[in-house]
Amino acid sequence: MKKIYLLTLLLLTLNACSEGELKTLSSIEVSGNQVKDIFEITERVAPYVYTSAIDLSSLDVQKKKQAFINLMIPSILIAKHELEQERNKVLELGINPHDLSPSDEAYLSALQKKYKCTSHSELLLRMRTHPTSIVIAQAAIESGWGTSRFYKDANNVFGVWSYDKNEPRMRASEAREGTSVYVKKYDSLPESIASYFQTIARGPYAGFREKRNETNEVFELTPHLLRYSELREVYVERVQELIKYNQLERYDSYLLEGNK
Repeated sequence: MKKIYLLTLLLLTLNACSEGELKTLSSIEVSGNQVKDIFEITERVAPYVYTSAIDLSSLDVQKKKQAFINLMIPSILIAKHELEQERNKVLELGINPHDLSPSDEAYLSALQKKYKCTSHSELLLRMRTHPTSIVIAQAAIESGWGTSRFYKDANNVFGVWSYDKNEPRMRASEAREGTSVYVKKYDSLPESIASYFQTIARGPYAGFREKRNETNEVFELTPHLLRYSELREVYVERVQELIKYNQLERYDSYLLEGNK
């Protein structure tokens, strides 16, 4: 029988609106760091928070892929849930913009600063999420299906760089033009996924953000990830091929338990 280390039940409190009822998500923290500690998932996904990236390099290709998907989907859905709840709050605050309290105005101002925008409409655009299949595909490419050093040692699924010496980070083995490179360290996999969504929201992906405001069709969105990698068109082709070959679109309908 699989041995799972369940340390605690976390309560993630997410605001549904500025003054209204709070929506909550109960997440189960998993601290095991072995393959046997990974839960299998179904279409109704339990919100497991993996606090330690699990090295999958010992598995054969097919088992590695499935284990990686089982690891990633709860983290992706938790990050999406949190972002979508916050976006719902922003939507509600925009209904009567002239009646905002000082705390509401400060809240929106802080979000606009975080997402590097100056309007309510642009903030909503940047806070949208996109299909899980795209996130899995990019995560698989960037982490080598859960085998990269950044993933294993820093919970950094996407190899996100760090420019702040005061934040948790680790040094990369290679330098760029004689300068040391650092990547961020995260406390959990959902935190790494949330950082990825922020990268998409704030980076040079305006075309992608505009298109996902119009559609969730995966292969209409992926061409707009051209600037995510120096490989440009080759990177987009890799993302698309990986989604097709592994039939990742089937996971776009997966939801967290308790969500409709």
